[in-house]
Parts: sequence; structure tokens; C-alpha cells
Amino acid sequence: MSMKEPGQKRLLPPVARDVRIAGSAKKLRREKRKEQLLECALKLFARKGYYSTTVADIVREAGVARGTFYLYFNNKRDIFQKLLENNFSYIFRTLPDLKLTREMNEEQLREALLFALRKLLSHRNSRDFITLMIEGASGVDKALSEQVEHFYKTMTNIFCGYVARAQSLGKAKKTDPYLLARFIVGILKETFYLWSRQEVNNLDQLADSLLDFVMYGIRGNKT
Repeated sequence: MSMKEPGQKRLLPPVARDVRIAGSAKKLRREKRKEQLLECALKLFARKGYYSTTVADIVREAGVARGTFYLYFNNKRDIFQKLLENNFSYIFRTLPDLKLTREMNEEQLREALLFALRKLLSHRNSRDFITLMIEGASGVDKALSEQVEHFYKTMTNIFCGYVARAQSLGKAKKTDPYLLARFIVGILKETFYLWSRQEVNNLDQLADSLLDFVMYGIRGNKT
């Protein structure tokens, strides 16, 4: 029986190490292939719509066998739902965790919001996903429509918390915070739509205009 010093890691024999490395490489390839299928499906759903896109279209775009698709997804609806889940999760992770304090000035708040907005819209798949969410997801079936609606309600609740906190610190006027949050989410939806349709291509200009309007209104009064 071999002995080892306390705290010393047991070394794997060369064959075992090779098996572990091969297993890790295979797992990485599988994850990359799954991501490839998701990106190709997103592009096609945004371009052609849900009903006009087939599994055959997706595997052709990805350059893989049809059987490969079913290693990762049950059907077309399954990959569509996974796209929604992944992108909703990304959006929520990107939203700033605004820890508002009395000491935070408007410029610091503005920079935090601008950073998040630019990060969202500069993502390489942002336009395709926005098109998918705004124009395609709600018409697929009731369950997916409810998923999109839940996303917007969650966004509204997040911004309602931001507004209520700002009001408590005297940094926002006293009015119904939920109503203001609904207005903000509506403005964001229209902003995303403009971006997805490439009606505005200057990201900095779009982000600046949006933040100016949300923070200062039509009058643009910063005092």
C-alpha cells in the first residue's frame, strides 16, 4: 500500500489523467456545439419568424447532422424556450445593482445606467434577440407569451424598487413608483425596438438620449 504525506494530493496515473482530459475536452465541444445551435436558431427565428423556421433550417445553418440537434433539444419549441431563458437571464445579470445612497450624485447614477445599457445593446446577438422577443415570442403559444409577460413584470418590479429608493433619498419626485416604472419599461421596449430595426445605429447617442429623457424629462432640466 502506497503512503503519502498529509495534505499531499494523490497523483493520477497517466492513463487516468488522459481520460479526464479527454472527458473535459469532449464536454467543452458539446457546450460549444450547443451554443452554435442556439445562435443559429436565434438568427433564423429573428429573420424568418418562429413558424417559418424548421429544425432542418437550424441544422443546415449550423452545419451539423439532424441527430446532433436532438442531443440537446427535444424540438423547435424547446430551443426557442431555451433562447428566451438564456437571454432573459443575461439581461437580469447585466442590470446594475444600484445601491443608491445620499452621497451618490446624478453623474454616478447616470454612468451606472449607461454602462448597463451599452453592455446590453452592444452584445453581438442583441438585435436578433430583441426582434425575437418583441415580434415573435408572444405569438408562439400561451405559455411562452406568459413567460415574456413575466419578464416585463419582473423588469417593472426592479425599476419600481429603483424609483422607490430614489424617492426615499430625495433624488426623485414623489409620485406612484410603480407607474413610473411602467413608463420606464415602456420607453426601454421602444428603445430596444429602434435598435433591433437599425433605425438608430449610434449606440452612444441612443443611450445618452434615453438616459437624458428618463432622468430629466422633456424639459431637460437638470437642476
